[in-house]
Amino acid sequence: MDLELQAVERGLRSAAWGYFFVTFDFNLNGVSILPRFVGWLLLYAALEPLSGRRRDLMLLRPLAALLAAWNAGDWLLSWTGRSLDGLLPFFQLVAAAAALYFHFQFLTDMAALAEELQPQGEDLDRALRKGRTAYTLTTTAASLLAWLSRPFPWEGWNWLGSGVALAGLLAALWVMAALFRLRRCCSPAAGPG
Repeated sequence: MDLELQAVERGLRSAAWGYFFVTFDFNLNGVSILPRFVGWLLLYAALEPLSGRRRDLMLLRPLAALLAAWNAGDWLLSWTGRSLDGLLPFFQLVAAAAALYFHFQFLTDMAALAEELQPQGEDLDRALRKGRTAYTLTTTAASLLAWLSRPFPWEGWNWLGSGVALAGLLAALWVMAALFRLRRCCSPAAGPG
């Protein structure tokens, strides 16, 4: 396997696991045992090896670093029983917008990479574009629900939020599966189409 494909494989593995940490959140006494900042650090680490094939990915590094720092601050604050949610509303909005942009652009580049690496007859590029759209829509909906539920109390927010969370979970699983499938395209046995 050539060095460039090894780097791409390493970057895709890091990205897939990054999405795992960004998506899944299990808490013990209010402290996450799967902190999101680890996911952002893994996504940050994925950018350089993947940039050999997709140079514009390096432009996402500042966003990944910002989001890692924001989520690390939130995680550290959770040890005191507090959260950044609502504490710094403007910066929370900036972090949400940065995350949306990051995911959309990153997954767009992964779909373009899939076009280059996928074997003939595969549809990884389409799978990644569908996953990108679903992930972006559910992330946007979750952010909007969080903002709307504060000034407008309604019992239905919980049900609506649960539905959006389930859809977001399915979209994230779709993206992770597609990234792992794309990673397999880098093995020596699976040459590009």
